[in-house]
Amino acid sequence: MNTTRATKILLLGLGIALISSIPSPVATLHADDTTDLKIRLMSDALQARDAGDLVTARANLERLVELAPDDASVRRLLEAVRAEQARREADRPAPQQPAPQPAPQPQPTPAPPPAPAPSTPSPNAGLMAEAESLVAIEVDRIEANMAAAREMQEMARRQVRQRNYRAAIGTIDQALALLEPNRLTQSLISELNRERAQAAVSLAREEPMDPAEAQAMAAREANLLPLQETSPNYLALQARVNELLLKGRSQYVGGDITGAEETFKQVEAMDPDNVQAKAFLIRIARERGSMAFLNREKTREQMLEEVNRAWQRPGIYADREIDEVDDGLEDIRRKLDEIIIPTINFSGLELNRVINTLSAISEEFDPTGIEPRGVNIVLVGRPRADQPISLSVRNMSLRRIIEYVVDQAGYEYILQPDAVEIRSIEDSLITEVLPVTQATVRRLTALGVGPAAAAAPAQDDPFAAPAQDTPASAGAQSDAIRNFLSQAGVNFNIPGTRMVYDGSAIIVTQTPREIQRIRNILLRYSEIRQVEIEAKFMDVSEGALEELGFNWNLRGGGRPAFDPTTGLPLIDSSGNPILNYRQNFQSANRNLAQAFTGGQTGTSAITIVDQTGTFTFPFGAPNIPGTVVLGSGAPDFATISGVISGFDVGVVIRALSQRAGTDLLSAPKVTVLSGNQASIRVAQELRYPDQYGDIQSEVGTAGVGQAAGSAGVTITAGTPQDFQTRNVGVELDVTPTVEEDDYTISLDLNPRVTEFEGFVEYGGPSVALTGTGSVTVPSGFFQPIFSVREVSTRVSIWDGATVVMGGLTREEIRLTSDKVPVLGDIPLLGRFFRSKGEGSQKRNLLIFVTANLVSPGGSPKNQQLSGVPPSSVFQNPTIVTPGGAESRTNR
Repeated sequence: MNTTRATKILLLGLGIALISSIPSPVATLHADDTTDLKIRLMSDALQARDAGDLVTARANLERLVELAPDDASVRRLLEAVRAEQARREADRPAPQQPAPQPAPQPQPTPAPPPAPAPSTPSPNAGLMAEAESLVAIEVDRIEANMAAAREMQEMARRQVRQRNYRAAIGTIDQALALLEPNRLTQSLISELNRERAQAAVSLAREEPMDPAEAQAMAAREANLLPLQETSPNYLALQARVNELLLKGRSQYVGGDITGAEETFKQVEAMDPDNVQAKAFLIRIARERGSMAFLNREKTREQMLEEVNRAWQRPGIYADREIDEVDDGLEDIRRKLDEIIIPTINFSGLELNRVINTLSAISEEFDPTGIEPRGVNIVLVGRPRADQPISLSVRNMSLRRIIEYVVDQAGYEYILQPDAVEIRSIEDSLITEVLPVTQATVRRLTALGVGPAAAAAPAQDDPFAAPAQDTPASAGAQSDAIRNFLSQAGVNFNIPGTRMVYDGSAIIVTQTPREIQRIRNILLRYSEIRQVEIEAKFMDVSEGALEELGFNWNLRGGGRPAFDPTTGLPLIDSSGNPILNYRQNFQSANRNLAQAFTGGQTGTSAITIVDQTGTFTFPFGAPNIPGTVVLGSGAPDFATISGVISGFDVGVVIRALSQRAGTDLLSAPKVTVLSGNQASIRVAQELRYPDQYGDIQSEVGTAGVGQAAGSAGVTITAGTPQDFQTRNVGVELDVTPTVEEDDYTISLDLNPRVTEFEGFVEYGGPSVALTGTGSVTVPSGFFQPIFSVREVSTRVSIWDGATVVMGGLTREEIRLTSDKVPVLGDIPLLGRFFRSKGEGSQKRNLLIFVTANLVSPGGSPKNQQLSGVPPSSVFQNPTIVTPGGAESRTNR
């Protein structure tokens, strides 16, 4: 349908182009005859071409070119006819006998000029009708040719499937001969040419090459060197590239997108111009781009689902017991503590005899039943002349006896899984290199700056530049570490003991027991202990308002008011006369909005009084939401007025029932090192000035000829100068400390709830007086009022436990109950002379604090979660490298 319309448009344009050369109706009769001749020549040429009579079509078109030499469309049509005529003559075989001549076609002759119509309104009307008929004829012809070409195209495709490539090429050539190149047939011609080329390639592959052509090609290749000699590496590279391409395609089809991407990247690294690798990488990138949208949607839904689950209160999910670490010395410790020797009496015995005696006696008094019985006590090291051992005790454990013996001899004992070694202190000295980090050194010594800088007194000048901190020297750090270890129980008074810190490690010469003690201390302070604090705030508030009140107004004795200037009665905007009432009764029942200020002390206003009247410009103190609902923005329910016995009676009814509530759930998380403070804020920031400028006044002077009292007075109120910020909401400061069992966490908790109550205006008004009026300006010095609920406590919880802090509840109720005396006490009817309102604001805040020991990898350190082993490492799924984004995989 679109092709038909486009064809009609093209041919109609051709007809219009011919008609456009027709002069206006006022032209001469000769011009009209020429135009009519052009139309007839074009019609005869097209009909002759469609009938296959190219000679007649060519003659008519050549005649038409002479009449319209500037018409490009006529020239193109003539060239197409000439080309078709030449092609037919080239394809015509040599005649064996004279071919019968076709019947001569009558040559079109110019028709004699027709007699002018006496009453034709437009001479172009007939020409347009004939142009339309030509368009229809051309449309039918082009559509018929294109339909025939498509049928030939299908025939050629069947021939290709039958491997008859030569016949397919001939069929396509016939289809191309039917189509004239133009915009309408361009796409079909392109398809036919492409299919012809494919058929020609297939034909060249199957049919043997012409012997002469093959011989010429062999002669050309004989002068070339083989590729194995010129580029052996190229052949190996291409073989490897083809192997990787096959592997990558197999991975892609099998669904291993990541593996395929890595394979094609290898191909790209080996062959940067490889088109197949780049095409597959583009396809993989597009697929991953589409999956990125799913990742965003998945994360969004999961986060929203976490919000819904966060409303669940904490519960009991696990009861874990503390596991004790077994160092393999439990059996020998038990024997030393449970073997009780009734009597020991050593008087001047040598150390080795004492040791042998104790080892033998231990076997006799061993009640533990652990095999072998008794305790092996061994003296290690070279013997020396020791002072004799004198000891007399009763009913004492073997451990205490050994301690007394080694203290007298100046030795020490070391527990082994199967024996107790007695060593001389001098003989047991060993040297160890213990690596230590700067963070551990700072925790051990709290030495961040040099001694001079640490001991420097505070500067007297508060505006002086701060002193530069200088790193502490290695010697100062070594002394500080030695002092700390000495205070922790390490004995450095043993002869030959040494300790030095070189900036990265501690080199210490000590006994094995003391070295083990130093190692335990360093392990305690070098271990990274950090706590994840999750504070969940559940804040639920609800405001309610119930109010029903009546205000009456009774006026009587009204007289019309008159204009003192004109003497005419005054009327209001509705055209009713304004009356002055001698009797006026009005109830003073208030509503909640009138009885309470709603969080501020009132509304200030600037008042200007002059000859024309009084002007008031009110302004109120700033306010923030969160107070009791007062319904100040709600209009009156109804206003009723009427006349009863000559009195104007009006009643204002205020009826209101409101409910408003907010539910706030906030669960911030923060990870902090043990012993450091973490702060969490869920609040609004209220900025308010704490200092105002002075009130400025300026008195003008009267101009010439003006009264002295007309001088102007300008008063500028004090402007805010300094501001402070106060958090209105919930604040939590928490300091976790991990205990030595690596399971208990001590928390210093300081929750604080700050609420805004309103503003108080300080200072008095400023008044400016002139001869004709006055200006009153309030001070405008507003200061906020806050209510604070704060708790400070210290608790100890286990890893993963939750502590709850409640009691931060609040309910505020505001009531009004006004009535008209006597009338308000009448049964039933008295309710219409009373106003009652009740507004309440309830709030309940619960704070849950959960502490989890967290490993440096971001996962729980001790807790076993489903799918998350302890001390796992959390990482982003992708990492950006110079070569692009890479995905992490589980190895």
